[in-house]
Amino acid sequence: MTEGKEKFRRIDALRLYGGDIRKRCSNGSIGSISRDSIYGDDALYRTLNALLFEGNENELERILKEGHKLNSDFIRRIDETVQIYTDIFTLMKEEKPDITDSVIGKRIERVSSLTYYENGLTQSFFSSSKRDYEPEFSHKNGIVLIETEITPNVPYIDFEEILTWEEYKNLSEREILLPPFLVVELKKVPLTAAETKMVKDINRRPPQGKYRIKAIAFPDYRKNIVDPEEALWSKITEGKEMAACLLDKMNEGDIEADYEAYILWKETLQKYLKKQFSRIWYGGTES
Repeated sequence: MTEGKEKFRRIDALRLYGGDIRKRCSNGSIGSISRDSIYGDDALYRTLNALLFEGNENELERILKEGHKLNSDFIRRIDETVQIYTDIFTLMKEEKPDITDSVIGKRIERVSSLTYYENGLTQSFFSSSKRDYEPEFSHKNGIVLIETEITPNVPYIDFEEILTWEEYKNLSEREILLPPFLVVELKKVPLTAAETKMVKDINRRPPQGKYRIKAIAFPDYRKNIVDPEEALWSKITEGKEMAACLLDKMNEGDIEADYEAYILWKETLQKYLKKQFSRIWYGGTES
């Protein structure tokens, strides 16, 4: 693949993550909407992010409490899914804005996700906006407001710096995207009276608090994950049909099934991605 086509593929992965499912034509222009089960999924971010969380609580909350379905084709076609993950992270490395001061973004987050940030990590891709808190992103079960402080030494993407109005229909959201597995610091800050009235959650309840997340660094996970990438990938591909079937069971509302094998499969995927991302960010081999 030529360098130009690779660049388009990475940019299109970012567009897709942001919900723009229009196909790119051979001449580089943007054409019709994709009908593919992956590339035509305008809520792709839900499934991509759910696969990055520990356990399966995130899936069950999205499905049972928020009324969404997750797309098991992202598991069945895991090679393409991993390409999307790594393409987005590669953009974070190659197209990271050259900044000297912190960048501040705003996000409406699930209360249930705070535990991960308290443990010092972004569990999934983490988007925020250079705009104010927007009600359209508050349709979650229990919410908090988050200010994101992005420092110069971390991987991230500013959509406005990479995409154009012609190729990305949601550019007005002024989105900033941080990667999963990033070290962060969480601090509670005062919630103003105006902010309690600004947005409501899916159950019409106001935000339950406000926090500031400071992005610190992306670790080199190759130092701690001893499993060879080849062995991890073998487990991922061998178990993908089982994992996809278990996600389908969750979509059907089955809360009695044993999901331990699904959770272990996700852990293997996350290890693999941590090693992939580390090599992209720091260079070198998998060791």
